[in-house]
Amino acid sequence: MSIRHERKDAMENRQLILQTAKQLFHDYGVQSVSMHQIAKTAGIGQATLYRRYADKGDLCFDILQHYGNQFTNEIMIYLEEHKQAAPIDRLTGILDLWIDEIEEKAELIVAMSTKLEMNCEDGRGNFFLSPVYHFIRNKLSELILESLGPKRDQQTEPDFAAHTIICSISPIGYFHIKNEKAYTKEHMKAHYRQLCCSLFKRD
Repeated sequence: MSIRHERKDAMENRQLILQTAKQLFHDYGVQSVSMHQIAKTAGIGQATLYRRYADKGDLCFDILQHYGNQFTNEIMIYLEEHKQAAPIDRLTGILDLWIDEIEEKAELIVAMSTKLEMNCEDGRGNFFLSPVYHFIRNKLSELILESLGPKRDQQTEPDFAAHTIICSISPIGYFHIKNEKAYTKEHMKAHYRQLCCSLFKRD
């Protein structure tokens, strides 16, 4: 009985910490919020916070995992609601959703990337080993294959094409070209739509 109670307390503390951190990050920015501020606002001791999260990078990682799960659900709902749409429209619709997500979560993503110094050997911090990456790549690959149809060029590899799109829309690359060209978010969506249509759309 006591074990169940401890597990419930731990779960409730985790949810409290995550909700508090997300609100503070939204109000003040990720870099400006300290672990002390999170603990104080949540009404818990710093020891309790640090037992769960060694530092702010760990906390950011957990929040992004939560957002990643929400995002995959959002994509599934979108695909179900638009299942009658052309595959190229569903493909670019997913990219529109992803751009919205990147714009909203940019600071959090950058903060975690800096903390973990993401590389191919870091299983925890490597986006390309995450369930979210594999989910998005599979969905894009399916839609690319459907867009090209049965007469597609056999040298076109949908998984590679999907991976290339994902790499091009990573936050660092995304914001580099957006800022350099002074594009708006809607410009970025339009450019990705044009690119995908030119590569994958078949009459």
